Amino acid sequence: MIIRLKKGKDGPSTLACIRSDGSATWAKLHPFFPLHDLTHCSVESVLGFDEAFFGLVASGWDIDAFAQPGAGARLPDQAKWAENIVGIFDRERASGETWSADSFNQMLQASLVAQKVSGFRKLSDRDLSGVRHLRDALHRQWLQLPVGASLEVAFPARWSTE
Repeated sequence: MIIRLKKGKDGPSTLACIRSDGSATWAKLHPFFPLHDLTHCSVESVLGFDEAFFGLVASGWDIDAFAQPGAGARLPDQAKWAENIVGIFDRERASGETWSADSFNQMLQASLVAQKVSGFRKLSDRDLSGVRHLRDALHRQWLQLPVGASLEVAFPARWSTE
């Protein structure tokens, strides 16, 4: 699947996902979401998630289905995991700090327990480093993109910490 983020010129930015069968789904984005969505791409790619946001879109979900009433109840646990992980990365980015794996895992476990999401497993330093590396590279590309231009990323994204 191709993820295409277009930086809004005369309106909001947009996210379009073009599936391997040629079908597509798209949405206008609040200014918060381009970096959030690129973090999703990074988390899902590095951790090998195929039933989280972009994996579900690749399998046929439309982007607007996630905003429908009751959508959260239909999400597989992996999607809930991903949303919690991305949320922690968003908070980390806003804080300007880089949290240790222990701190990150404590926040993740507390969040998943509070939401009654099962199957907690710790994320390794390598997992977190890989996500940060890919996320930072994608964020730089987005932030340097001229208004009106598009950033295209194949999903899952290829990454390397080397």
